[in-house]
Amino acid sequence: MGDLAGWRVLLCRPADRTADLAAALRSAGAEPEAVPLIATGPPADPAALDRAARELAAGAYRWVGWTSAVAVDAVTARAAALGLRPWVAPGTRVAAVGAATAARLARASVAVDLVPAGAGSAAALGQAWPPAGPGDSVLLPQSAIAAPDLAVALRDKGYLVRVVDAYRTVTVPPPPPVARRLAEGAYRAVLLHSPSAVAALAGIPVAAGTVVGAVGPSTARAATEAGLAVGFVAAAPTDAALLAGLRAAARPAPENRRTQ
Repeated sequence: MGDLAGWRVLLCRPADRTADLAAALRSAGAEPEAVPLIATGPPADPAALDRAARELAAGAYRWVGWTSAVAVDAVTARAAALGLRPWVAPGTRVAAVGAATAARLARASVAVDLVPAGAGSAAALGQAWPPAGPGDSVLLPQSAIAAPDLAVALRDKGYLVRVVDAYRTVTVPPPPPVARRLAEGAYRAVLLHSPSAVAALAGIPVAAGTVVGAVGPSTARAATEAGLAVGFVAAAPTDAALLAGLRAAARPAPENRRTQ
């Protein structure tokens, strides 16, 4: 029997994006349930994304920076529709916010030059990015609601930065049965993958004692501001780190172990 036996865990993502984590949770004895709390759609200005995709394929940028795997998917889809091959010009340097985004780029046959060490975040990526050379430019395809932190950091380092909306993020409130189970404490844990997922829970009571896990600092901050008691923040934005954080949170406190 695994160390998470009896734990019902809510994963606030679509099932196809949580398959590996769900399998790992089952191996640990938990019962995962995937419920998407966000959806994505095309940007408000698709023409701007198409222009950026053509420029990227033509080598107009010294760097391209990716802060999510969803952005990678959005741009690769548009590049394929436009017949752009290769869709990232040879010589363009590529930065990814973390391992998951780098893996998505690798599957799209794009080599990654820069991934920040430790917990992946836009702030960490901006700190790891080298200073600009003369005239160096960066393309940042992002969510329409992405914070400007990375763009600001890169401009401070001397880059010419173009930000383009690659997709829109739309929050999806949990279905009433899921909301009821959250309020009743039927879930032992809730794992949050983004601030948008936190926003989707606005006004939904979460029972005391539910372990709330956040994939990174920005998600943890959003959860705290929403009144959720964050039990742990993953050491890195990966499934393995989320699982490790949940396992640590599930262990009895030392004083409890001594009295058992």
